[in-house]
Amino acid sequence: MTVLDRPVSAVAYTPTITLPVRTSPVKRVLRYLEAAYSLDLRSLALFRMALGAVLLGDLLWRAGDLTVFYTDFGVLPRAALLDKFLPANRFSLHMMSGQLIFQAMLFMVAAVFAVMLVAGIRTRLAAFASWFMVVSIQTRNPIILQGGDVYVRLLAFMAIFLPLGALYSVDAALRDPEKEALRDPEKEKSSRFAHFSTPGLALIAQVAMVYAFAVLLKTAPEWRRDFSAVYYALQIQQMSTPLGKLLLHFPKLLPWLTRGTLVQEGTIPFLLLTPFLAGPARMLAAVLIIALHVGLGLSIRLGHFPYIACTAALPLIPTWFWELKWMRRRFPWLTGETTAGSGTRIYYDKNCSFCSKLVRGLRTLLLVPGVELIPAQEFPVTELEMRDQKSWIVVDPGGRRYYKWRGVVHLVSQSPMFSWMTPVMRSGLLERKGREWYEAIERSRDKLSRYTDWIRSRPLNLKTSPAVTVFALLLIVFTLLWNLSSIVHVPFQPWEDALGITLNLDQRWDMFAPNPLTYDGYYVITGQLRDGREINVTHPDRPVTYAQPESIADQYKNERWRKYLMNLSLRENTDYRLYYGRYLCRSWNTGRQSYDPAVLVRFDIYFMAHQNSIQHPPTGFNRDLLWHHECF
Repeated sequence: MTVLDRPVSAVAYTPTITLPVRTSPVKRVLRYLEAAYSLDLRSLALFRMALGAVLLGDLLWRAGDLTVFYTDFGVLPRAALLDKFLPANRFSLHMMSGQLIFQAMLFMVAAVFAVMLVAGIRTRLAAFASWFMVVSIQTRNPIILQGGDVYVRLLAFMAIFLPLGALYSVDAALRDPEKEALRDPEKEKSSRFAHFSTPGLALIAQVAMVYAFAVLLKTAPEWRRDFSAVYYALQIQQMSTPLGKLLLHFPKLLPWLTRGTLVQEGTIPFLLLTPFLAGPARMLAAVLIIALHVGLGLSIRLGHFPYIACTAALPLIPTWFWELKWMRRRFPWLTGETTAGSGTRIYYDKNCSFCSKLVRGLRTLLLVPGVELIPAQEFPVTELEMRDQKSWIVVDPGGRRYYKWRGVVHLVSQSPMFSWMTPVMRSGLLERKGREWYEAIERSRDKLSRYTDWIRSRPLNLKTSPAVTVFALLLIVFTLLWNLSSIVHVPFQPWEDALGITLNLDQRWDMFAPNPLTYDGYYVITGQLRDGREINVTHPDRPVTYAQPESIADQYKNERWRKYLMNLSLRENTDYRLYYGRYLCRSWNTGRQSYDPAVLVRFDIYFMAHQNSIQHPPTGFNRDLLWHHECF
């Protein structure tokens, strides 16, 4: 059949002349600055997944000491916290009960929200709930916190106002691609992923302030004159690693590492805030941040702080990086130019809401946007086939049909990122298990549809409301003033202080400042049982000894315990020692009768301390009695 061209009209054609639109210099500058301080939606998606993973990992890590740090049986009962240690403006759901089961339930709730954040399910709700839960957990026991905890709660707070679910999320999968703002054909390909907002500007400013004030607070001679700060940091035996100990054998290198740390920390804020060559500058800043904290994490035990700091660098990765030619060639799916999955069709049951959400989620997760999703009900024969096979139908470009688990395997084989998993998924054992999983889901799909009914398609809105815009600008000013107060020592007004504490925006970036920790040591706790025997309370299987252990760092179970016990050794935390003593009595004597010869009667807590010094190296440890306790 021949298709004829439409006949040309006899009316004379008059060409139109389009004059260039003149833009005022002010508008050009504003557009330039907007582009310079934009965040990339791909970077925000990566940040979302990393932040959720960090929060989930932190929960799992804390759960190992759930009884000790979060219940009334542990080292800080709620009554003591409320009576002596908790500021009135802090809030915590974990204060509602001191029972283990209640705390475990709250931890599981927090874990669910962290998983939702990773997957991008109801992303803004998940971000808000994750921030709320992390603040609640931190407030329950403030003495075990470190700088990483402050950083992660600030990142979680700012995540609430950012479009973290715009890409690579369940939220994005459920949206209609035809209606997404990201598909705007008028936008240039290189800029359609760029997103400017004042919350994004606040995030950039917050990360810049971390390093700017970290440098400004390093005022001791160890940093500014002697350049011995790295030496002292590596000499902290409670935090040392094998690499840190190795570096101590290169004393001429350590002063240069000290200078390099100052230069690196001082350069990062400049690179983040400069509007000139913003793309390369911000990428360099992100690389410096990651390099700095990877180096610190390998040489000093800092708990989860390096992971959090590296997570904070991810949203800073600029559009400039994603649009580099070699990135576009190597990872075309990152630029939206991929045709992965083209020609493949999935026929699914449109009457099953869970099925509809699942196929859309798989298309997004596997990065196969070319896959066509078709309700089987549109073709009666296909619907009968679907009912007969009790399965979706995946059809490749050649017309070959796949059912159940084999359909999953075929989709994975089309993925530009996960295709390497295909041989494993085709193995006998995994294929058999996969078929069983699919059939179990098929039998439960009505229940799953009801359980996931709350996960629905929501329109993507990248516009920032005027209220949020103003709030974010005020947040930048408030955060800057708060950090300046740590240098100029000008106190805030009571209401300003209360606002910062209530929103948990209070911060101080005195990492190894004004000088690294020189106070070091380990604990020895000697106890007496009812039958008169002397025992090692913390290590009952070992004899009492005051000799230096082979590894002081290994005497602490983890970073939470190290932080807790080192804080306990400080004079300003003397009031906490009573509750630690009571916990030791409870944990030892629980399950024993009062007349049992093995009942713990009394004990002494010693801290074997010394001061590190280059001029006067310590020759041993001093035995300091921190606390004597009688178990009643």
